[in-house]
Amino acid sequence: MPRNVAVLFVHGIHANDFEFATPMRELLVNALPRNLRPYVRWRSIFWADVVRGRSYGYLYQAITTAKIVDNQYRRLVVEGLGDAAAYQKTRNRENSAYFQIQHRITQTLKEIDSAEDPSRPLVFIGHSLGCHIISSYAWDTSRLAQMSDEEVARWDDAAVLELVSELRQCTPFCRLGTFAGFITIGTNMPLFTFTFGPDRVFPITRSRDAGLSPAFPGAALSPRQLAKARWLNFYSRNEILGYPLKPLNTAYYEEERLTDIEVYSEGYLRAKLLPPVINATRAHLGYWTNPTVVHRSAELIADIISAEDDPPRSWYLRKSDWIRGLSGR
Repeated sequence: MPRNVAVLFVHGIHANDFEFATPMRELLVNALPRNLRPYVRWRSIFWADVVRGRSYGYLYQAITTAKIVDNQYRRLVVEGLGDAAAYQKTRNRENSAYFQIQHRITQTLKEIDSAEDPSRPLVFIGHSLGCHIISSYAWDTSRLAQMSDEEVARWDDAAVLELVSELRQCTPFCRLGTFAGFITIGTNMPLFTFTFGPDRVFPITRSRDAGLSPAFPGAALSPRQLAKARWLNFYSRNEILGYPLKPLNTAYYEEERLTDIEVYSEGYLRAKLLPPVINATRAHLGYWTNPTVVHRSAELIADIISAEDDPPRSWYLRKSDWIRGLSGR
């Protein structure tokens, strides 16, 4: 029997409206077999308004008072560096972009959660900084959900204690126990690891603390769902904001659930004829509609929906293979 699945999109830089995921969502729906389409609940998590008011407020003042040049490249840099700088974990939760953005994910999970289906499998699709946001959210949630009574007794932060209490009482879905698919497109996650160095960086498929379950795949997945759980990372070798994850360190390189997949996010001809800087914005946004990204993602979603049935390969898999063979990626 197919399972209902929730697919959540989390945007990165250069997303300025709530419909940022619409092009990819529509393509994914068309790529899925018709009989599986009713089993997907799609939701988008828009967080740009948390930080963009601050970055654009400064940019406006700089343009009007210092006469700096305003163009798409400057806005790409301001959004990229500004968003990344804003999403930093702080000790104080008040007015913190990090915790405000994480709260939006929590609220979305609660809205989707259903008493009739508390073990609904969950797939995250993140773009750019959104990949780091999902990864850090999963890491934090997993650690809080597994805090021992002794650890809780040592905390004096009321907000943290409230979160731990909520996670202990909520469904497996809300505490990411059913996290079954992770799709990262144009990720800049490696850039957030340089503070600690490669020896201190772990993928969410591993736990840094002995005896604790990793954040991905979710601990509440059935054996057959667990067998289908995968992490797909799409990147373009010419794209200056998105990167492969395997080169990070041995832990990432040896992770069998993680696959780096190279694509031409900017388009094959543009990749061959134009320098990366010219293609910067197009390449970074091109993942949303790239044929290989769409069809490999649809494969993963379909596999999770049908994990308990283990159906034969469908037409969309053959179409995906054809497209990859035609493009080379």
